[in-house]
Amino acid sequence: MPDDFLLRPLDAPPAYAAVVERVRRAVALGVLLPGDRLPSERALAEGLGVSRVTVREALRVLQGERLLITKRGNGGTVVAPTVARLGDDPDGVDYGRRLDEVFELRLAVESMAARLAARRGRPEGLRWLDSCQEALRASSDVHTFRRADSEFHLAVARLSGNSMLSQVIEDARAAAFSRLDRQDFAVIYESSIRGHAAVIEAIRNADPDGAAAAMAAHIEEARDEVAAVLSTRESPEVRSAG
Repeated sequence: MPDDFLLRPLDAPPAYAAVVERVRRAVALGVLLPGDRLPSERALAEGLGVSRVTVREALRVLQGERLLITKRGNGGTVVAPTVARLGDDPDGVDYGRRLDEVFELRLAVESMAARLAARRGRPEGLRWLDSCQEALRASSDVHTFRRADSEFHLAVARLSGNSMLSQVIEDARAAAFSRLDRQDFAVIYESSIRGHAAVIEAIRNADPDGAAAAMAAHIEEARDEVAAVLSTRESPEVRSAG
């Protein structure tokens, strides 16, 4: 019945929950790095269009999750120096299974984004991708790698010219990488550089099929490498060592 859909109760979470999610996503994507200082309560409230009370409640939640810490004096609120690891699962959800689903989604939508970026390519877009690749090569730790890697994939998404694709890809990346740590990124560092280079070359050559294939190959390789990390963590030897 149409009314069953239309009259279903609206999902209206409290305003602070939206602020919490925005900060979580910024950390997951590498927009905020460990040690980064957040803007003041006033600046956050004005920028996000919420009250300072809402911001305070969100910060309390994030501090309770140990994602943020407050430094004494004028240190303000900063991102905690460590993040949760892949496999930590406070909600009781099978994160390995969820990650499989995220990679399936990324395989479909990011391949399409690369195809469209190659079809609609423009010089400034290529300069943007080259800049992202330079930042990836220059990354010296997991945190700067996370930022550069996210910037590349989100740049391809935006160059597709499809805002819905961009949003889906941002969502998927935030879900996929919220629990990856230094060990995981060390595994995928070199393959990411190779994979990104292949995607850029296909886009530079205005080769939609090649760009889609290069992105698919890159994501499949990343999926296999992360699966290997998960398998290692789940082995009896690793569990007993912990």
